[in-house]
Amino acid sequence: MKKIFRRFVMVFLTAMPLLAHAETPTEALQHVLKGYERFSAHFEQVTRSEQSNDAEVSKGTLMIARPGQFRWETVSPFPQLIISDGQYLWIYDPDLEQATRKPVDLGKTNAAALILNGNVTELADKFEIYQPINEESEQLFELLPKDTQSSFQRIRVFFTNGVMSELMLQDVLGQQTTILLRDPVINEAMDASLFQFTPPEGTDVIMSDEA
Repeated sequence: MKKIFRRFVMVFLTAMPLLAHAETPTEALQHVLKGYERFSAHFEQVTRSEQSNDAEVSKGTLMIARPGQFRWETVSPFPQLIISDGQYLWIYDPDLEQATRKPVDLGKTNAAALILNGNVTELADKFEIYQPINEESEQLFELLPKDTQSSFQRIRVFFTNGVMSELMLQDVLGQQTTILLRDPVINEAMDASLFQFTPPEGTDVIMSDEA
């Protein structure tokens, strides 16, 4: 019995350094998001309300170049372009011939943009981060808001083989938005012009001082 106890103690003491350095869910999310500086993918966004089984579906492409550069281009059912160069955010609706420019403010940036841009420090300020699934090829993170006045009820981020493949956001009204990412390309060179926007001639431009 003493030998078994001594053996248990030795195993426990050997494992202590590993336990001490085990990643927290926040550190694990930071680690997996640090795997790339540039990212592109096709997306399918599905939005459902709690009151209806009908879903709104939009499709397009996503590009990210850290830090702060972002391009979200919806091609169906209606075209829209959202671009950030890190300083300003442009929202362009070609059907309306209208573009809005806002300054980027990390303090007001929505959670989806913070996740896609890898801003885990800002996320941790706003959300409790948990990791329900932590397998070799699959990882799931769940974010619950610290602020009871938050517009979100919960957010889930799913990774497959270290690459983000699904993002789910559920608001306090029960509306759920799921973003499926397909054909990801990691760390491929991107032209800087992809994250710059010049309104086409004839576009009604709205300049906003608030993010």
